Amino acid sequence: MTRLSEEPKVQFRNVQQLLGLATAVEESAAQRYQRLAARMEKLNEREIAGTFSTLVEEQRDHVEEIARRSSQLTGAQPPTPADPRGLPSEIARSWDEAEASALLTAYRALGIAVDNEMLAFAFYSYVAAQSDDAAVRATAEWLAGKALDHAATLREERRRAYRRQGAAGARSEMPMLDASSLPEFVRQSRQLESRAAACHRRIASRLAILGEDAASKTIAEVAERERANGSEAANGTVEAGRAELAQAARPLPLLRAALAEAERLHQAYLNLADRTRDEQVLAAAQRAADRTLLSLAAIAARLQAFG
Repeated sequence: MTRLSEEPKVQFRNVQQLLGLATAVEESAAQRYQRLAARMEKLNEREIAGTFSTLVEEQRDHVEEIARRSSQLTGAQPPTPADPRGLPSEIARSWDEAEASALLTAYRALGIAVDNEMLAFAFYSYVAAQSDDAAVRATAEWLAGKALDHAATLREERRRAYRRQGAAGARSEMPMLDASSLPEFVRQSRQLESRAAACHRRIASRLAILGEDAASKTIAEVAERERANGSEAANGTVEAGRAELAQAARPLPLLRAALAEAERLHQAYLNLADRTRDEQVLAAAQRAADRTLLSLAAIAARLQAFG
C-alpha cells in the first residue's frame, strides 16, 4: 500500500476547510492533466494526450461531487483555501517528474495517478483518525472512500492501457544496477555508460546529417562523457530497436530519444542509490547520478529550444 513519507501537519477546524482543500487538490490535478495533455498533443502522442484529457473530465466530475457534498453538509460551496499546501508533497513531486520525463506513457501516467489517489486515501484516513470533530472525521472518511473508488477506476484504465501497449512496452524497463560491491558497480556502470554512449553517438551523427549542428554537438558531448566512464569493450553495443534512429527525418524525435536514454541511465543510478546498503556503492551511485543529471539538463535545454 502507498504510504506517506511523513505525518501530515495540517489540522482541519471544520468541514468547510477540509472540503475546500479537497476541491483545491482536485482542481490542481485537473490543471496538471490539462498541461500534460497539451504537451503530449504537441509531441503528436495522441493516445497519451487522450488519456490525460479523459482524466481532466474525471477530475472535474470529482470537483462537482465535492461541491454537492458541501451543499448537503453546509448549504454552501467549498471555500477556496488560503493555503492549499495541505496534501502530501509526494503528489506534486510525482507529477513534476512526469512533466519532465521523456519516458512518459499512458500506462506510466495512469500508474502515477493511481499512486496519488492512494496517497490521498492515506492522507484522508489520517485526518479521520486524528480529528476530534465528528463531522470532520465523517467527511474525511467519505473523501478517503472516494479516493479508493477513483483509484479502482484508474487501475482499470491502466489495465486497458497495458493491453493496448503490450506487456513489453508497458514495462518499458529501465536498465538495472544490482551491484552489492564497488567493483561490481564499476563493472555494471561501465556497461550501461557504454550502451548509452553508443546510442547518443548514433543520434549525434543523424542530427549532423540533418544539419542540426548545435544539437549534434550537445549530444556528442554527452556521448563523450559516457564513453569516458564506459568500457571500451562495449563501445560498439547498441540495443536492438535503436536502428530506426538512423532513419529519423526530424530532429525532435531524435532529441526525445536522446533525453530518454539519458533519463534511463540517470534513473538506474538513482534506483540503486535508493536500494543499496553499501556505503561505497551509495556514494558512487550518487556521484554518477549527479554526473548524468548534467547530461539530462543539457539535452532538455536543447529540446526546449525546439519548442
